[in-house]
Parts: sequence; structure tokens; C-alpha cells
Amino acid sequence: MILWHFATALFGFRWVFRDPEADLRWLLVGALGPDLVDMPVGTLIWAEVYSSGEIFGHTLIVTMAAGIMALLITRRHSRARRNAMVMMVGWLIHLLADGIWLQARVFWWPFWGWSFPSQDLPFWAGAWARAQADPWRWIAEGVGFWYLLVVVRRSERGSMDTLRRFLRTGRPA
Repeated sequence: MILWHFATALFGFRWVFRDPEADLRWLLVGALGPDLVDMPVGTLIWAEVYSSGEIFGHTLIVTMAAGIMALLITRRHSRARRNAMVMMVGWLIHLLADGIWLQARVFWWPFWGWSFPSQDLPFWAGAWARAQADPWRWIAEGVGFWYLLVVVRRSERGSMDTLRRFLRTGRPA
């Protein structure tokens, strides 16, 4: 669910922080962060062990460790630290939007055991079956598409200059 994660991260960040100086490109990277970590690991590298797209990157401990590492390797008041924190906010919003706390074995790993839930089918083989069985995925993507469309249309009527500026600076205005 790419559009859903982009939209929830953008909405949540703009609603809570209201920071016009934030580079929203880092927010969007963070919004996909857990999936960017877990998809290759859980579906390609260790597919025979995990067969899941929700493993390490969807855990609270790995998320917090990544945030602490970002704080430790960046300097105070630097742009790099600011961008890393914006990315971590996107990462946390992803966990919230996934409702991952409802999967205690994943969210609280390793405190509730070292194993992750596994699926019957390999991840990619069962992807279409899961998508068809869960209408929430389609509704969430539709809501995400709608919200992003509203944001684009409100920013100077969705001009290409606004898009270029966003891609160059990370700020819509």
C-alpha cells in the first residue's frame, strides 16, 4: 500500500508538526521504510524462513534502534539530523497506518518470542490472493490516492513547477 502510506505520513506530519522547513522527501522515504527493509529480507533473502513482508522493519525495537543510530551519527542542529528525524517520523506513521501493534509477535519482537508469524504460501505467490481477500487494502489505497490528489491540486493548482520544486527541495511551496 504505497499511496496509503504516503498519504498517512503526509497528513500526520502536516497535522502534528506543521513544519514548513521539513524536507518531505525524507518523510516519504520513511513512510516506505519498513517495507523497504522487510520486502527484500522477508521475501527474497530469507523467503524459506519468513515468507512475510512484515518482520524486522515493522518492529518497535528496530525502529527505535534506527532512530537512536540516526541521533548518534548526526550532529545537533544539522540538516542531516533533521532529515533523519523526519524520516523516522514517517517510519513510525507507517507502523501506525499498518496497525502493526495488533500483531504483537511482530511489533514487540523479540519480547514475545524470536519467531515471526509465517504465511502458508510464499509471499509473492499469495500476494494477489491477499489483495483480493482484503477490501481494506483497496479502500486505503483509494483514500491515499484521493488525499494526495487534493494536496497536489491545492498547491498552486498542481502545476509542474510545484512538482519540480518539491522534487528539488522537498517542500511543496
